[in-house]
Amino acid sequence: MSSRQQPHSCSQQHALRGNMSPDKAWESLQFGMALILQHRPMTKKSYLELYNLVYQYCTSSSVTMASENYRQRELRSTEFLGQQLYDMLTGFLEKHLSDRSKEGSDKSGDDVLEFYSHNWKFYTFSSQVIHNIFLYLNRHWVRREMEDGNKKVYEIYSLLLVSWRQHFLGRLLLSVRKAVLKLIEKERNGKSVESKYIQCIVQSYVELGIENSMSSRGRILAFYKNEFEKHFLEETKNFYQMESSKFLAGHTITDYVTRADSRLAEEKSRSERLFHESTLVPLIAGCEEVLISAYLQRFYEEFQVLLNGERTDDIRKMYQLVKRVKNSLPPMKEILQRHITRQGLHAVSAVKDTALTEPHTYARAILKVNHTFKNMVLRAFNNESLFVQALDEACETFINKNSVTEEAKNKNKTSELLARYSDLLLKKSSKLVEEGEHDDVLQHVVLLLQYIQDKDVFSKFYTFKLAKRLINNLSVSEDAERSMILKLKEAFGNTYTAKMEKMFNDIELSKGLNDQFRAHLEKINAKVPVEFSIQVLTLGHWLWSQCGNFATPTELDLCIQRFNAFYAAQHSGRRLIWDYAQSSGDIVGHFQKRIYTFTVSTYQMAVLLQFNNLATRTFEQLQDNTQIDQGSLGLVVRSLMKLKVLLGEGVPPDESEDIPSSATISLYKGFNHKKVRINANVPLRIESKKEEERINLAIDNERGYEIQAAVVRVMKTRKTLQHNQLLSEVVGMLQRRFKPQFPHIKKIIEFLIDKEYLERSKEKKDVYLYVA
Repeated sequence: MSSRQQPHSCSQQHALRGNMSPDKAWESLQFGMALILQHRPMTKKSYLELYNLVYQYCTSSSVTMASENYRQRELRSTEFLGQQLYDMLTGFLEKHLSDRSKEGSDKSGDDVLEFYSHNWKFYTFSSQVIHNIFLYLNRHWVRREMEDGNKKVYEIYSLLLVSWRQHFLGRLLLSVRKAVLKLIEKERNGKSVESKYIQCIVQSYVELGIENSMSSRGRILAFYKNEFEKHFLEETKNFYQMESSKFLAGHTITDYVTRADSRLAEEKSRSERLFHESTLVPLIAGCEEVLISAYLQRFYEEFQVLLNGERTDDIRKMYQLVKRVKNSLPPMKEILQRHITRQGLHAVSAVKDTALTEPHTYARAILKVNHTFKNMVLRAFNNESLFVQALDEACETFINKNSVTEEAKNKNKTSELLARYSDLLLKKSSKLVEEGEHDDVLQHVVLLLQYIQDKDVFSKFYTFKLAKRLINNLSVSEDAERSMILKLKEAFGNTYTAKMEKMFNDIELSKGLNDQFRAHLEKINAKVPVEFSIQVLTLGHWLWSQCGNFATPTELDLCIQRFNAFYAAQHSGRRLIWDYAQSSGDIVGHFQKRIYTFTVSTYQMAVLLQFNNLATRTFEQLQDNTQIDQGSLGLVVRSLMKLKVLLGEGVPPDESEDIPSSATISLYKGFNHKKVRINANVPLRIESKKEEERINLAIDNERGYEIQAAVVRVMKTRKTLQHNQLLSEVVGMLQRRFKPQFPHIKKIIEFLIDKEYLERSKEKKDVYLYVA
């Protein structure tokens, strides 16, 4: 046997025939609303009857006046009965909700949440139905009251929510809040909970954000914020303060980082799943405060430990956590920068004893430090600009000033050593890199140059070494040389490599010129006594000093004369200056029935040829016959003595001392060597030192010209400028190539004043005027 609930109809109690009195209409409305709030089924006809009851109640004629016209009577009726109906509805809701809330007053925990959620679900549905029944009241009386500024009147749906907030939730507010916060705590502790209750509470608190005279479509979050979020955030802080303290008592900081990151991810997920979207930001901010900000100092201390152990993965996790807090990264940046600087200085100190003689050890040491921490900045910090800056500033510090530069008493020593390292890489005889690796290694050198303060020093030394390789055909390949120049151009601009590219052009032109010269000799049926080739180089492109006096060997005279005649015919108006100091050739020697071929400089050749007819000569005789200056001749003689081709008597063992004129130099007839082809054209240490001094002098001179040009360029544009501003603008203009010193700039300014390019202002002595 089964039973079935029949849909109710208001007409079962009060039939609508003709006009019904307001009291009767309200009685029917109460009965109908009670059914709706009890979620009892009703027929469609019953809903329409209730709607008509509201209409008839508001338009009842029992309160109209005969003297008024129809429109006035309708308006007065609507105003009076509308107020009356609204007040009665308010009272009805208060009684219904108060009675209903009493049923849950003794409940707690999940029971009160279930009770609240169940009632809220049915009440919100019923409220929509009641709202629709009272649409006529909404459209007329309620609307006019709200437009007139009556803040005690709400749209009917809003009235239903306000009534719920005041008369139902008001009695259960504390127990509901306590229960929902307890439920959240359980979930944080890993227990399974009915999250639907939390969602229902949150959704209801948001819906209940109704203010005076607000449309049912409008909501504010004040109620949700004050009655739930504020207490939730406070409980959250308390929970994580206790948990983090307990966790750290038994775990390391790195373990804590993992734990904190996991907790933050959980809170984000929970917030997105359960709470209003506006809660996420303050929730995460609160969690970050207690989980991260409170322990920043301990993070920084552990960060140094992680750096010492090169624990990149742990560093990455810590960085990802710490960066959540505003202004928390600069201290980490400073710690990293100091650490890289220390590591760099330590690495340089380890190779200090060999750096000056073996520049590859120095270059590789700083490259290794840079490579190590560049990878760390990429992997651990995702190339965050702040930590890239830390790497750059640290590298700039230890590369430009370290134990090697201090021992050499030369702040530009790094530039020179990198140029010498590049020279070793690009020579045919290089064993520093495997075949095919030149490009990558050279790219690393260019990378290090970014940190060099005085890039013009590298340029000068590199250009000088490049010239040696090009003239003596020592380059590993033309492609490698051009690749390096291209890298330098991309990094520092066209001006930086202009002379290098012109040097290549001279070498290419010289190849064609040699072919033309040989064709010319065949054409005139002439011969030269030795195999002979030349390189015609533009004077301004090559870093050579002016060649001194030199008596060319007679074996070369005819070659030189014929080429001079050929070149003069080809290029009228041009003058050739023969630079014998940079020339070289092969000479054959016979010792103990064995033949050796020596690759020598032209100066060495001239000295050796002196012993063809006489086995012993004085140093003075050698100087008279070759016309080489005493210092250069001494270097040549010592280089051949070091090879043991010549023997010296009365020659000081100290290479820095001059060889006396009376010293005797003899050909060592017992010379023996395991190789039959010997390169004797190797500079002595003292010769290299003189070259270094000459390059440094050229650098100083060129800097002077560049500062002059910069000062004139600035003053020509500005016309009038104060002293400190001029210094600042000149430094800014030149700092990509080198960092000019203020005393040097001041000296140049005085020079330009003397030359009448500038003058001091008569009113202010620290102001300069440009003289056109």
